[in-house]
Amino acid sequence: MRKQHQVELNGDKYTITQFGARQGIKLGKKVAKIALPAFGALYSDPDEDASMGILMEVVSENLDYLDDATIQELLSSTTKNNYAIDFDNEFAGNYMTLFNLLWEVVQFNFSDFFQAAQGDTGQE
Repeated sequence: MRKQHQVELNGDKYTITQFGARQGIKLGKKVAKIALPAFGALYSDPDEDASMGILMEVVSENLDYLDDATIQELLSSTTKNNYAIDFDNEFAGNYMTLFNLLWEVVQFNFSDFFQAAQGDTGQE
């Protein structure tokens, strides 16, 4: 059974449902095209300030992998206050909520991937 996670943003309750395996693999590959180069940049430079600048540069260079169709698919298993999200109307002029919600969806669905990318598999 797929897990769910609830998050509150700007007074609204969003319920995120885990992706099925096929959808998760497909979306995970797209997320990895941004995340893996970013992790590589972050861990390649011991100077924290330089790393953050490099991280932002790497993310911006790979942002095209996250097109509007992919963003909509990332949010396809998420509801707002128990109702389907009308993407165009919900996020018009409300981009910070969109980006925060996307981060929550990515973290919830791919946290094991991020732990592995950081070298922490949680296994001893």
